[in-house]
Amino acid sequence: MTPTKNQFVMMAAILFLLSAGVIWIRTANVRATYEFVAKEKELEKLKQNSQGLRIRWAQLTTPQRLKLLASQLGLDAPRLSQVFRHQPAGKPQ
Repeated sequence: MTPTKNQFVMMAAILFLLSAGVIWIRTANVRATYEFVAKEKELEKLKQNSQGLRIRWAQLTTPQRLKLLASQLGLDAPRLSQVFRHQPAGKPQ
């Protein structure tokens, strides 16, 4: 039994569609991989930036630096008369 011309055309069309589908899937996979790698690089850069900001925050908020800034601004520790302790309503002292 030999395939007819219509069967040959049908098989060729199916083969073409399957090949196009495989190529489309592979192309989509490659594109997704490039996007994933780009996002990984961006995440690493953001992590490094975050770490740098944490270090900077730690440097800016050291007790020695805060004391220096306070003295430059003329700030001093509060006197006892300046301290107010808030008591929630309804609680006896």
